[in-house]
Amino acid sequence: MNILQIHISIANSVVLFNTLLGLWGFIDFFRGKKTISGNYWGALALSPVVGLIQLTLGLIMISMGLGVAVRFVHYLYGALVIIAVPATFAFTHGRDDRGALLIYAALCLLTAAFGLRGVTTGYGF
Repeated sequence: MNILQIHISIANSVVLFNTLLGLWGFIDFFRGKKTISGNYWGALALSPVVGLIQLTLGLIMISMGLGVAVRFVHYLYGALVIIAVPATFAFTHGRDDRGALLIYAALCLLTAAFGLRGVTTGYGF
């Protein structure tokens, strides 16, 4: 397996992981949960970490000369994946109430869309 295949696999993981996080958040919200659980916080913390792994692989690919044909917007979508959760945490001041749960659930689906869009701009679709 070469680095491009790993990069593609992790990109798919970003999309799937954030989709599942969004669905999990909406399920908790519609079940009437009053606060964000520790498990959900932990999973949310992994979202930018997976994005950083993706960034590292992308930088390695660029250093190998493999990122030449990628459109610039690809990098912007990657940056959004990395900063979405930390920026929302700062915006909500670390709240863990029901409203914050809804915000994070929607954000995770939006982050999955960023990842999906990054995939399409990165592979020349």
